Amino acid sequence: MYEVAHVGIVVTDADKSLNFYTTVLGCQQEESYQDERIRLEFIKSGQLTIELIQYKEDIERERKAGRVDHIAFAVADIDAEIAKLRRQDVPLLFAEPKVSKDKKIMFFTGPDGERLEFVQKL
Repeated sequence: MYEVAHVGIVVTDADKSLNFYTTVLGCQQEESYQDERIRLEFIKSGQLTIELIQYKEDIERERKAGRVDHIAFAVADIDAEIAKLRRQDVPLLFAEPKVSKDKKIMFFTGPDGERLEFVQKL
């Protein structure tokens, strides 16, 4: 089995996305890279690295980038985290968290409409 090195998400505004992931989700910025065609922001969430990718030209359409369905973040108190999202006007995909036998989940969206999820093990 391979260990996930990072998850890359194409964004339209790296500053806006970097602010969202660090301020709203508490991720830590690790490093940045920029050249004439691309800007990359690497952020850390626990052991996972997320790479925010902003193309400066319309390379995304040429490249036909793949799609990431969502990123799930483990939380200890999902109700407190949902309240925090609501205070910051983050769009939630359900009115209330979904509950299964061993977990509680809530999907929400980031600045570019990317699907994100909080998961609390019960």
